[in-house]
Amino acid sequence: MPAIDNQALGWLRIQSDRELDADERATLNAWLEEDTRHKGAYIRAMVINNAISQAVSHQNLYPCEDRYALRSDEPETRGVNRRAWLKYGALAASLGMIGVGISLGLSDRNTTLATSKGEFRRVALADTSVASINSNSELQVKLFDHKRQVVLVKGEAWFEVAKDKTKPFIVEAGDVHVRAVGTAFGVNRLKEGAEVLVTEGTVEVWTGKAKALLTAGQHSFVPYHTTQITVAQQPQEVQRKLAWRDGKLIFTRQTLGEAVADFNRYSAKKIIISDPSLEGKRIFGQYQVDAAEQFARDIGAYLNVPIEISVESITIGARAAQKKNNI
Repeated sequence: MPAIDNQALGWLRIQSDRELDADERATLNAWLEEDTRHKGAYIRAMVINNAISQAVSHQNLYPCEDRYALRSDEPETRGVNRRAWLKYGALAASLGMIGVGISLGLSDRNTTLATSKGEFRRVALADTSVASINSNSELQVKLFDHKRQVVLVKGEAWFEVAKDKTKPFIVEAGDVHVRAVGTAFGVNRLKEGAEVLVTEGTVEVWTGKAKALLTAGQHSFVPYHTTQITVAQQPQEVQRKLAWRDGKLIFTRQTLGEAVADFNRYSAKKIIISDPSLEGKRIFGQYQVDAAEQFARDIGAYLNVPIEISVESITIGARAAQKKNNI
């Protein structure tokens, strides 16, 4: 495999695992601008990497999704090593076989990225931006000569945007639009609107006639067609809401109902609160997203309520015990 393709693969491996720091981002940008062949190699690697990721995910070839693993029958390190060998071994082989045969035009690039329930993906885009995609989400990425457009069809994603003043990066979530040039922010598409969370730089948010600027540490829930956008400066809350990127759920006085809704985004077993009076109880804690049963047991002990765990569901509340006694 040519040295340029090896370099492109190296950058892609880093981006697929973690966020680049400022020095690394500058080095990557300089490498891409140094030679048009570098951009070509990067795009080839990105296209094949995304295709292999989707194929392997759909075929369930390995039990562990990198550091975001939700379930595994073997130790995490073994799963990660096997995944890395399969994924990047296949990618390296593919790069060696295809040579320079892929069209490198960006004007018509259109990619759909999706995750199933309980799955996370961190995907490098052709412009070197990176999308971290939450459970049960779908994105449509369209890169044009004059702009970069992402349609968030459903779910949630966090974007590390590569700087390019000539091509603004715009995310659409229903009627809510978010525009950035080079920054990092998350968008969560909900039934009544979209939540925007900024971790770096500044973004412009608008819907209908309402507009607002959000900077690092700020977040906003933007109802569709609202006439005013309210912005909150809460950097710790922004990080709490984005903890899913590390496979975690963090609760700091959230209600039990909110916590259960969060777990149900990931858990194979649906959590049910059988006693409505419990839904407003405030709770604290930090859990892995796949720890629904442990969460329920802790809640049972904390609130002194019974817990029933079956093959398909987890029930919290007194009625669970009553129902079991009536059978």
